[in-house]
Amino acid sequence: MKAAIYCRLSKEDENNTSESESIQNQRSMLIQYAIEQNFEIEEIYIDEDYSGIDRERPAFQAMIEAASQKKFDVVLAKTQSRFTRDMELVEKYLHGKFIEWGIRFIAVVDHIDTNDTANKKSRQIAGLVNEWYLEDLSNNVRSVLDHKRKEGKYIASFALYGFQKDPKDKNHLIVDPEAAQVVQRIFTLYLSGKGARQITKILNEEKIPNPTAYKQQHNQHYTIKETAIPDLWSSATIYQMLRNQTYVGDLVQGRHKKVSYKSSKTIWIPKEDWVVCSNTHEGIINRQDFETVQQMLQANSRGGKKGQIHPLARKVLCGDCGTRMEQTGSSTPNKHGTIRRYLRCRLHQRCPEYCSNQTCTNMEDLSELILTKIQKYVEKYINFNQIQLPNLQNQQQKKQQMMQKELEHLQSHQNNCYKAIQKLYLDQASGILSDIQFETIKQSFLQDAEKTQVQIKTIQSELDAYKMKEGQQEIESLLKINQLTRELVCLLIDTVVLSPKNPNTNQQKVVIRWLF
Repeated sequence: MKAAIYCRLSKEDENNTSESESIQNQRSMLIQYAIEQNFEIEEIYIDEDYSGIDRERPAFQAMIEAASQKKFDVVLAKTQSRFTRDMELVEKYLHGKFIEWGIRFIAVVDHIDTNDTANKKSRQIAGLVNEWYLEDLSNNVRSVLDHKRKEGKYIASFALYGFQKDPKDKNHLIVDPEAAQVVQRIFTLYLSGKGARQITKILNEEKIPNPTAYKQQHNQHYTIKETAIPDLWSSATIYQMLRNQTYVGDLVQGRHKKVSYKSSKTIWIPKEDWVVCSNTHEGIINRQDFETVQQMLQANSRGGKKGQIHPLARKVLCGDCGTRMEQTGSSTPNKHGTIRRYLRCRLHQRCPEYCSNQTCTNMEDLSELILTKIQKYVEKYINFNQIQLPNLQNQQQKKQQMMQKELEHLQSHQNNCYKAIQKLYLDQASGILSDIQFETIKQSFLQDAEKTQVQIKTIQSELDAYKMKEGQQEIESLLKINQLTRELVCLLIDTVVLSPKNPNTNQQKVVIRWLF
């Protein structure tokens, strides 16, 4: 008779594993047994570091496939639990498929033999005991992990992007300077009004490794699925990072859990049930910026074609029916070089019988009106004498530092473009590149450098605007609002209500509902 030998050892057995349980000793015992029974060994299948409840064990699956093709007559295992701890698999194979295929199963230590019909109940009882063992083990492990979460200990296998595990304490996070700069940049870009799609495009164009690729590069034990694209950022990744409170120094864990110890499927847990421990580690993002980002995310706005979110996006309501008004108009400049965008009531467009507001409001004109109202609001309600300058300075300094890092990054990228062009000249002179190839590649680098220069000028002008003055003039300068930004709107405004234009006076009522 031809025999297949199956050996398995997993982490769940490590604490209770004696020398006799090792893979080497399982194999030696079963080979010796096969020789004594005059079995011809067809194949030896080994699964190491796989749970007995795992149905996708590679060697186990290969053995089952070979059994279905009747490549052997008997399966040998040290115990029934080595074969599986899943009662369902016991019934499926030992009392089902193996009988159909004419395969005999023998567990040497358990004295289990499917040829002996008298011990079927023993096999079933053993299967239940093995499964109970796993269930108890799973509950114990879950209790230990829950206790660690509540103590503020980080329990994931790998650190969150932007952090690394403390070499002195694997349950504590410390800042990873390289990745933390990318995290800070993402928050800075979003605060400046750029949407997740545009941030994604910027990071991918600059070939910055995404969190998965970064982990792979810095941790040899981190693996990904073959079907995954490890080097590209996505909008979903950006949104997850922007919402993650761990970046301010609070440990947030227990956001999802497995549906069962027998399944790898996970389900999300309601936010109110998450385990949050405050101030467990050094943060990457200050709390005020994080809260501002949450308010901007709450507005649930999508970027335009260029990924830039309009300051008033999803903030304007129709004064007739209360429906949120939508943007319309061209996204490309007209012959005068300007882009005209308008707001209109979406309900009126679809069901005019329910809403009479057919007014189209110019977004640029509305933005100027809102800016004027905000300036008057600030002048009326803010007492300059009660403002504490040191706190304001700290906040401004942090923003300046983040913008300065972004500026340095862009300048470095621009310099690399010019260096690449210089190298192209050498390649052309040495005959490596033809004139056509040289010109094509050179134009590509020049366009990239020019595009970067525009971004550099924008950030440089913003930095210049942040320069601090002395005394009372300094405070008033900081609070003087000259531009309507997404951050400003989300901080001050709940909604803007636009009523239909009066046909007689052509006037339109605009009401701002302030947040405070």
